[in-house]
Amino acid sequence: MERQQNPKKLIFGSRTLFEHLKKKHLTGVKREKIRQKWEEKRHGILYAIGQKASKGNLNIRLVNLKSQWHLRINLGNGEYVWAKVVRSAKRKTDQWVGFISDLDQAEKTGEWFPYTVRLKLRNGKIYAQFSREENLPEVTITKDNGVIGIDINAYPFHLALVHTAKDGNLEKYERISLDKLLEGSSEKREYSSWQTSHQIVEIAKRERKAIVVENLEKLPKGKRGDGLPKLRQKLQKWVYKALLQKIEIVAKRNGIQVIKVNPAYTSIIGKLKYAPLHNIDKDTAGAYVIARRGLGFKERLPKNYKELLKDPEFLSYTIAKIENKITKLKQEIREEKNEYKRNRFKSVIWKTRKELDLLLIHFRGSGESESAAQQAVNRELKPMRGRVQSLQKSWQVLSVAFAFSCLESLRDFSPLKRVLISRDWVGVANKASPSLLGQGTTI
Repeated sequence: MERQQNPKKLIFGSRTLFEHLKKKHLTGVKREKIRQKWEEKRHGILYAIGQKASKGNLNIRLVNLKSQWHLRINLGNGEYVWAKVVRSAKRKTDQWVGFISDLDQAEKTGEWFPYTVRLKLRNGKIYAQFSREENLPEVTITKDNGVIGIDINAYPFHLALVHTAKDGNLEKYERISLDKLLEGSSEKREYSSWQTSHQIVEIAKRERKAIVVENLEKLPKGKRGDGLPKLRQKLQKWVYKALLQKIEIVAKRNGIQVIKVNPAYTSIIGKLKYAPLHNIDKDTAGAYVIARRGLGFKERLPKNYKELLKDPEFLSYTIAKIENKITKLKQEIREEKNEYKRNRFKSVIWKTRKELDLLLIHFRGSGESESAAQQAVNRELKPMRGRVQSLQKSWQVLSVAFAFSCLESLRDFSPLKRVLISRDWVGVANKASPSLLGQGTTI
């Protein structure tokens, strides 16, 4: 209900597995394996929350019998099931060692601490997961000495780290490759994620800086038939949010402040404002905006960018370029035989039309005279509420306009420095595409 979803459509045990079972071509052993996995996810989980007054946990409790820990599972009516706990410490820093040591101490003193137990059935075997509240150290490294902004990017798959001073100035930047997170089994990728998290925290400890990350809710991973199989395969393995959570956990264990910020428009602001100013790539620029946002800075629209948003020739020229692209895409769809490639072209057209609508609405709202392009759009205008939303919309309009008017490469934003300083978008556009300049004036 919190997600505003219809409860009648709720499926326990994984919707993905349920949809697999509905397929008629699945038979025999393959179908039985999927059915068993779905049943285990649906019914094979038992969860008990810990209580300090009940020796840690009332219903699923760890009990020491003859120097061997057992799990006592309450079945009700005074009946219990006893399971021997088989768990070895793989390294000296293994948290299991500290957990068992604390249990031994609690058994001697009678001062128990709450721990939560989750039992999971997997491939016919029962696994137990234990969790308890950590005694975290006091935060000693804060943003008073500056921060490190972190942004995760898909192409190439890496972390961008930007060291930023307390006054918001860029000090230095670096990147960490994440290709190893796409290789091997899920256990190997999980281990690599923890390694990367510790590597980042060690950098923060050495620099005595807090860490700023995006506060993410959900990362879209594409869908079958979108014409982007390679990207979809990478995103399915991409533990974006999980990696940020690990960074936060390790940082707090080391007394480092972690600041979460709203990720909205950080990439757009970075590539349009700071990538050309500091001659850095858009990924690093996005991390820089994240860092500045963590320090409390707000990004204003540069003066020359504001003027461009009022320039009818600039907007008309961009609109003509977008319409030209849509015409070419329609022609490619008619000539393409492959269904999935056609789907990809259709999704690009849909996105491009949304971008065109954004520009046309802005053009109409700028107070200029009606044009043929404006008359072609008969849609309800929804004004933005408040200064912040209006500023964000301006950044979005500029991003679309520059992508079609001034930039040959969507990764090289250095030409925009000329626009930022002198507002000479005509010179940049002529260099990018001299054959089309001037169409905007006749739209």
